[in-house]
Amino acid sequence: MSGVFRDRLSAANTWRNLSAEELRTLARHDEVPNRQGVAVYHSRIRSRSAARTYVVQEPDERVAQQMSEVRDYLQSADLLMVDQEICSHPDNRFRVRYYVTRPYARLAHMMRRNMFDPTERDPEPDIVVVQVPEWPELGIYVHPAPDEHKVYTYVLGSDYYGEAKMGSLRAAMHLMREHRDGLGIHAASKLFHLQGERGWQTRGALVFGLSGTGKTTIGLSEHGLRSPEGITVLQDDINMLTAAGYTYGTEKAFYVKTDGITGQPTLLGAAQQPEAIAENVWVTEDGRLDFDNWTLTTNGRAVVQRWAIPHTGGDAVDLARVDVIFFVTRRHELPPVGRLTSPAQAAAFLMLGESTFTSADDPARAGQSQRVVGFDPFILGEHHRQGEFLYRFLSQNPQVRVHLLNTGTVGGLEGGVKIPPAVTLRAVELVMRDEVRWHLDDVLGYETPLGLAGVDLDLYDPYRIYGGAAVYGELLETVRLERVAWLEQFPELPAAIRMAVDGR
Repeated sequence: MSGVFRDRLSAANTWRNLSAEELRTLARHDEVPNRQGVAVYHSRIRSRSAARTYVVQEPDERVAQQMSEVRDYLQSADLLMVDQEICSHPDNRFRVRYYVTRPYARLAHMMRRNMFDPTERDPEPDIVVVQVPEWPELGIYVHPAPDEHKVYTYVLGSDYYGEAKMGSLRAAMHLMREHRDGLGIHAASKLFHLQGERGWQTRGALVFGLSGTGKTTIGLSEHGLRSPEGITVLQDDINMLTAAGYTYGTEKAFYVKTDGITGQPTLLGAAQQPEAIAENVWVTEDGRLDFDNWTLTTNGRAVVQRWAIPHTGGDAVDLARVDVIFFVTRRHELPPVGRLTSPAQAAAFLMLGESTFTSADDPARAGQSQRVVGFDPFILGEHHRQGEFLYRFLSQNPQVRVHLLNTGTVGGLEGGVKIPPAVTLRAVELVMRDEVRWHLDDVLGYETPLGLAGVDLDLYDPYRIYGGAAVYGELLETVRLERVAWLEQFPELPAAIRMAVDGR
């Protein structure tokens, strides 16, 4: 039955590999006119449909029947086919073949602008994504084909570009883990060029975090560095980490949330370039893009080109060496920054993937705890392998240190103390300079700073905010039990990882 995913598509007509300009022309009927000349599109579905996403190892009768009906429908439809690549390094590319029905040319336009242009003519794809937005039933069906080293995805009933983008990247991350001895990670990457007591250093950082926690803000920030010091921005969303520490960047452009973009001049300017594409962003009656009007959704997005963002270093997207890893979380009970003490503890915190729900996630659950393995909602099965890989990687590369960054509100949404971005960005800078003195906090179970130059850490001290060591210790004991219970879901994990948060 797997042929219902794998067999070649047949359509009435297929337009192959049109240019970005040709695709924009085909999609002109969907554009919302505006002063900046940006391609603005409004979709019917305005976020990913995670609850309607199914991993299908072998299709059952119902799925096989539906896929057959889709294929029958496409035989009389007009399709656009776009070949793009994930990653640009010649040693590690993934060819994506994306199909979408012609009335939704805007989705092909976004794919063309987002991913790398192909380097070879007509090779077989590693990844196939078929999107049929007009299909009456909503469902995303993902079929890994290990014997072919491929992944097939059908996006039915959704006209949201994020399903095409993440359908491609989710597949590439899976193939990286299963067949290329690496790990696809939901993380930004950047370089710091710094001068210190040991002379000039260039150090690489990976920034893991769920959407909405500040990963993009940290990834793009200049940290107030002045020339000749500075940064190089590499990637914003997904990277491929190898056992040797080389990290492949995946995307040509950046696909960013726009709900807070007016406070980020770097992104605001990039999102108003004529080559940008805005998705579900409000346009005023006089033709201005209003990123702060969330009438359509708080999940507005924009595809912005690398050249429009300062400090992107031209076409370079790969990180040759990892020096520091940051896990970004929004938790009420944690201080602004900490340093994990062992590979096992770092792997455990990757498996925990801790944060809290934001109002954009689910207003009814805002502030509640959530855990997502790897800070990555796109993992296809065998989640324990994320922790196993990081444990092995850090054990073989002991010079790489892992830090926790809390960008949330210490003490809770009501009456708590918000950690401002300036504090987080200062902490990152000092960590990268290796100018933080650490001590072990026995209650937290990892190291915290004795101080941060330029930051009054007492303002964000959870011991003070929660009313003393006894109350705070009881709270963290509850958190510890939750963590232990979470990791018990993954009996395949090495015992050292599962025990790293036990604390007994």
